[in-house]
Amino acid sequence: MKNLVAFYQKYHIPIMVVFAVLVIVGFFLALQVGVNYDLAKYLPEESKTQKAITILKQDFGYPGTAQIMIEDVSLIEAEEVKRQIAAIDGVANVIWLDDMADIHQPLEFIDQGLLNDYYLNNNALFLVEFAENDYSIATGMAIIEIRNLLSEETPIIGAAEDSRFMRSVLNTEMGRIVLVVVPLCILILMLAGRSWIEPLPYLIVIGVAIALNMGTNLIFGEISFITQGICAVLQLAISLDYSLFLMHRYLEEKDSGLDLHHALSKAMRSSFSSISASALTTIAGFTALVFMEYKIGQDIGLVLAKGIFFSFLCTITLLPVLIIVFNKLIDKTRHKPFLPKFKGMGKWTVRLRWPIFILLLLLLAPSYLAQSNNNFLYGDSAGSAQAGDAQEQREKISDQFGYFSPVMILIPNDSVAQENAFCDALEELSYVRSVQGLTTVTDPAIPREFLPESVREQFLSEDYSRVIAYLNIGNEGPQTFSAAQEIEALAEEYYPGEWLMAGNTTSLNDIKETVVTDSKVVALFSIIAVAFIIMVTFRSLSIPIILVLVIEASIWINMSVPYFTDFSPAFIGYLIVSSLQLGATIDYAILMGNRYMEFRRTLAPKPAAMEAMSAVGGSVMTSALILAVAGFGEGVLSQISSISQIGVLIGRGAVLSGFMVIFILPPLLVISDKLIAKTTRKSNFIAKEELQI
Repeated sequence: MKNLVAFYQKYHIPIMVVFAVLVIVGFFLALQVGVNYDLAKYLPEESKTQKAITILKQDFGYPGTAQIMIEDVSLIEAEEVKRQIAAIDGVANVIWLDDMADIHQPLEFIDQGLLNDYYLNNNALFLVEFAENDYSIATGMAIIEIRNLLSEETPIIGAAEDSRFMRSVLNTEMGRIVLVVVPLCILILMLAGRSWIEPLPYLIVIGVAIALNMGTNLIFGEISFITQGICAVLQLAISLDYSLFLMHRYLEEKDSGLDLHHALSKAMRSSFSSISASALTTIAGFTALVFMEYKIGQDIGLVLAKGIFFSFLCTITLLPVLIIVFNKLIDKTRHKPFLPKFKGMGKWTVRLRWPIFILLLLLLAPSYLAQSNNNFLYGDSAGSAQAGDAQEQREKISDQFGYFSPVMILIPNDSVAQENAFCDALEELSYVRSVQGLTTVTDPAIPREFLPESVREQFLSEDYSRVIAYLNIGNEGPQTFSAAQEIEALAEEYYPGEWLMAGNTTSLNDIKETVVTDSKVVALFSIIAVAFIIMVTFRSLSIPIILVLVIEASIWINMSVPYFTDFSPAFIGYLIVSSLQLGATIDYAILMGNRYMEFRRTLAPKPAAMEAMSAVGGSVMTSALILAVAGFGEGVLSQISSISQIGVLIGRGAVLSGFMVIFILPPLLVISDKLIAKTTRKSNFIAKEELQI
């Protein structure tokens, strides 16, 4: 390390120039990275939904859709509005009452059920199909033109509108969150640190690492909107630990009387194992997401794992250079930390170690069972916009007309009679509003070759016939899964093994089955990988069990809160945060465990635990507070439901993990001291007879 520090001292200016160039390049490349808003894109290729979407795109197109309600209009006025909407560039078709009935006849002559579906209480409901899919820029521009034509308050709902809204708020939202989170993090660092200037090198290091990570996302072509929304803030909050560990150890060595060169060398050597273990465990936690069949896990896992790697790299290369550059300024601006002293609290926690241990055991079973029995959301509703206006528009339409959830079913086109029977069976289902197929929009007795080409191409391809069932099912719940299973069973009855289906309602089963299986794989891999890294780092069999147990307990408690508050979280958020909380906050446990082992070589178990708590309690609290601020900042400020939920879970998880490591882990280490000594290679614990009493 001495030679490395000497190298940094000699070449600190060229090193800083290289990093400055890399930041500029990273920023430019980040602008070229695409953002994907279609969560169905991450389903496995072999899923029925994904296969159906592929064929629909090839044979029929897979247009984006939206529902638009025009309030307080006559039938004639609504007909004119429909014509104006249909003329907008990007709109392929507008379906309304006049497509099914003569609206110029008296209302009493129109089928009442049909009338109520499209015109009710002087409100007209249009079903709009776009030329491109829900997630394209062209579809978003068409919706903007529709709003310009009508008004910003016009109720418009559907995946196309959600996608447009999320795209419009994501970039501004990120800026707003950063403007709130970063100053709060700076304030925490200034109060918790030992120098007023201390936050500056931290922010430079993490800023460089974020720029490198976001720029190198170009290798993926595009990333999901969830990844885009959380990766920068989480990278800042999670990997700031590494800079804290190194800086605080450097200042500790400096206070012992060492000069800059020797203090930095010793700090790098002493903290390298903690920093590298922390980075590796965090990377392992995120890498676990790569093994999900639902590929959004791979998207988030790779981006965040790569971000942690860049943060680690910048910490061991750029931060020492910045310490050298800011050394005099750091010394001139030194102050006492404002955080509480943990030594006194350490005495109480060690003294109460057995009641604390019993309390932990009592919490484990109910929290584990509660988090295992949450009612999760699996579909698009878990990721949609949650802004007040958007929610109000949904409620306006659903209160008047109910729901129009389209399901597209692909069936063989070789039997008109069988298709007609299938459509009749679909219409018999209580939650099916209407069915559109060639046998429902035309007379089944007319030979298909005599039908207009424009009609046939909407419903027929070389191998398939397309049937669209509109379901009156809204928010995800038991009825959604029941309907999906019933429709799939009906399709299997008429076309065994020959049908395919796509749509929000029926895709829920695919997503649910995929991610539920994924959860077991992710949890098992992350625990094994993290435990293995800790085992190698500490050369111990018991330390990994103790450290992982403490963090897993905090995860179970965190995830049990939705159960006890009767809240249905997004399953993807639960899955991500479970892995993320383990990978991100195991750092705290590693740091505490490392210092306990260090002090145990010269002290008895109780004093060693108290000294470890005193030495790293401030660092752990600072890291936990920063991660909590970042998480709650996302949770409070994000208008996108999935991002907001993930933020709240991360914020609460950081607080719980920090609390558990500071107040629960030291007593556990004392209780397990003999076991640790026996199961750790070269523990070098001081023997009782060597202690001076």
